[in-house]
Amino acid sequence: MIVPRTLTQRIADARLAQLLPAVETTLNPLFPDVSVRTLAGKVDVSDVIDGSIFLPPLIAVTLTRWRAPVQVGGGYQVPVDLAAYVITEEMAIGATAVRRETVAHALSMGLLEILADLDVPRWGMDRITSPEEADARPIFTSEAYAKGVAYYAVTWRQNLIDLGTDPTARVPYTDVESVEDGIVTTWPQDLSGEPI
Repeated sequence: MIVPRTLTQRIADARLAQLLPAVETTLNPLFPDVSVRTLAGKVDVSDVIDGSIFLPPLIAVTLTRWRAPVQVGGGYQVPVDLAAYVITEEMAIGATAVRRETVAHALSMGLLEILADLDVPRWGMDRITSPEEADARPIFTSEAYAKGVAYYAVTWRQNLIDLGTDPTARVPYTDVESVEDGIVTTWPQDLSGEPI
């Protein structure tokens, strides 16, 4: 049964709100020479061209969609779509000039490698599934490219599981009887072989 909860209680219980900071905390040490941060929304090409908000090289992580399929039992899971925007520009690494596409490909492949790991992409959280449907693609325009910036999106889905109420907690019972052809059977059955 749903009960009233204050905003403070809801924030404390909001596993969705805990996801992005957990992703950022996990990714930061794995990309020591790249800025990793969370975003409140999607990246717009005008923001990248302007250059005042996003200083490359940058991995900016955000939630793009979440939903909760209704299940009769009262429990549910929340599939969450995430995106990591990889924003790059032409760079000099040591004495070598590196093209922005090369930097973006290296960072996006690094993210895909992390998403394929057995433990890391659980982000230190419990009751979360492994990433599914990981995908990387360029999303910049020719205008953005002409201004010296390229940006890519690495997207994936994960499920926050075991949310809601336990359906068995709402239906207290000890035994259930069924009748078939006049024979009464009590469930759960005692299969030990000992006399009842």
